[in-house]
Amino acid sequence: MSLLAGSSWADWRQAARRKISGLVVVFLLLACHLAFDSPLSRLRERTYDFYQFLAPRQATSNPVVIVSIDDASLKAHGRWPWNRGLLADLVDGITESGAAVIGLALVLPEADTSPEGIAGDKRLAAALAKNRTALAVSLGNEATVSEAEPKAGWSIVGQVPDTLPGFTGLTGSLAEFSNAAAGLGVIRTLPDPDGVLRHVPLLWLRNTAQGVQLWPSFALELLRLYAGQDGYIARLNAAGFDALRMAGAIVPLEPEGSIRLWETATDTPRISAGTILSGHSDPRLRDAIAIVDLSAVGLTQYLPTPTRPARPGADIHADAIGQLLAGRYLAEPTHARTLERLWFVLSAVVFIGLSGVLAGRVVLGALALALLAVTPFVFGALEYSLQGALYDPLQPALATILVASFEGYVLYRRSEQRRSTLARQFSQYLSPSVVQRLASSDTEAILSGEKREITILLSDIRGFTTMSERLDTQEIAKVVNHFLGIATDEILKRDGTIDKFMGDAVLAFWNAPLDQPDHRERALDAGLALIERVKREDAAFTADGHPSIQIGVAIETGICSVGNFGSERRFDYTAIGSPVNRTARLESTTKKLGIPLVLGPGFAEGASMPVVQAGAFELQGFKGEVPVFTIPELHKGVSREKSVQHGEQSDGPAVADGSPLSPKTAPPDLASRTRNIG
Repeated sequence: MSLLAGSSWADWRQAARRKISGLVVVFLLLACHLAFDSPLSRLRERTYDFYQFLAPRQATSNPVVIVSIDDASLKAHGRWPWNRGLLADLVDGITESGAAVIGLALVLPEADTSPEGIAGDKRLAAALAKNRTALAVSLGNEATVSEAEPKAGWSIVGQVPDTLPGFTGLTGSLAEFSNAAAGLGVIRTLPDPDGVLRHVPLLWLRNTAQGVQLWPSFALELLRLYAGQDGYIARLNAAGFDALRMAGAIVPLEPEGSIRLWETATDTPRISAGTILSGHSDPRLRDAIAIVDLSAVGLTQYLPTPTRPARPGADIHADAIGQLLAGRYLAEPTHARTLERLWFVLSAVVFIGLSGVLAGRVVLGALALALLAVTPFVFGALEYSLQGALYDPLQPALATILVASFEGYVLYRRSEQRRSTLARQFSQYLSPSVVQRLASSDTEAILSGEKREITILLSDIRGFTTMSERLDTQEIAKVVNHFLGIATDEILKRDGTIDKFMGDAVLAFWNAPLDQPDHRERALDAGLALIERVKREDAAFTADGHPSIQIGVAIETGICSVGNFGSERRFDYTAIGSPVNRTARLESTTKKLGIPLVLGPGFAEGASMPVVQAGAFELQGFKGEVPVFTIPELHKGVSREKSVQHGEQSDGPAVADGSPLSPKTAPPDLASRTRNIG
């Protein structure tokens, strides 16, 4: 039990060591994700953009209609800037069409210098005052132009953190316009570093000598007027803005006071300003929030958004108002990054743990990797569509794929190293075809031994000791090499494993390291071919002045331990067991029986060809007499020789028990070969 426990513990430690490199890669990638979180945020934002591209926000009822001062309007009423009286007519016309709120996404900081300018300014101020209107302002750090105060009242819960950025300058319209309007809102945008507008600020801070001013965005101010509210309630925490409350609705805010733009696939309705100025009303303006915007070529600013390469500012205001009315917002949960990293670590560890099982099973491994990589995408898509929660599936999936690729490379290198070791180790005593099959199999022959049934062949040169005493060293080498060369060829032709050369003897076996169901037949065929070839080439060998060679072959089958045995400095792939020793003892009986081939009892027990008992002998190291067998053709020739020597006539093989052990028909190749040898 202790040995088994020790072996299991050693195997576990070895398997664990193989996983260390993969785990190191996991923690390196995790460290990189922590260290480079800011640069990687750009890739994360692209993933969120892709969410919107595939599944934009479902359009809901949105009262916004854009009144465009477009190219047709300029063609009909003159180039921009227009006389302020014309703008007053436009505001009145929109009101007559039934609009609830009118927002001019325009900044008019200077007085009209045209001959009718003063009158036009007064007309516009009157139009702004008698209708529910809002004007735009812009914040910046430049010098203040046309000072103005927020129209909305504010209730602030919490303290404004010093970390929140604020602007010092303000650019607004003329004081008479700002005073006349019911609302003022900031139209400034803050695109991300890559130029894409993903966040729409709803609240802005301005630092003045009197203190901090809180300004609403242009879209938020229009919605306040539309809802008939006088002010807002803003809640802050240590990080910045937390939420906004207006008309009973709570808007979750990002720390900078913004919401993430969530676009729809539908376009905001547009009406040409020229249509209104020509006296034609449009039913789409009834109870609408009308945004007057410059859209003529060269007069409007276009910004890239998550789903479109360029959108005018009025469309972005319209989408923001639609989000606020629908009450649906996109946001990254505070635990998003932790969950993404946790998923990556768990999926990578799972894949590394299964890599040993998945090795060699490419399809199964690909399916496992696909499942681990796709799962965060499915989770992210569901959270996006159902909750508006943003999780990044791309980076965890890519990191898992990187770990899997590394683990696959390690397995490949380990496999190639194993193939090289197998080829180097077994090429000396296995046929090339067997080496190739072994290298492509799952056999771990180079790692440990196993018990299996094998068929052993041992053959040597008869009378070699006497021969070696009368031959010089070079001649002995030629004789031995001639025989061992023949033996090697015939054994490897039948995919046998050459165990070792022992002087003038060769030891080989079949059914290891690869399974060979016909191992008995292969071994017998190799033994007969070896005897036949030595006999056939003997004439030419002796003609060259070399001594004649006669050999003996013994074949036995049994359960042996097969594998690598030896020390750390030297080991060999060999077979150990009683059948090997019995084969060596059996080979000596070929001289006593006068036949070139003997078979052991283990071989005869499961033989598929006819064998006969040629005798029984006491073998050194084995109790009692061990029966010895051969094939009928060889035994018949010996029996006939004995009968002739004693003046007898033989009608059949004289065997110890009087009959063949297995009355089966021999395979044609073996039968024909035995006839040639007899």
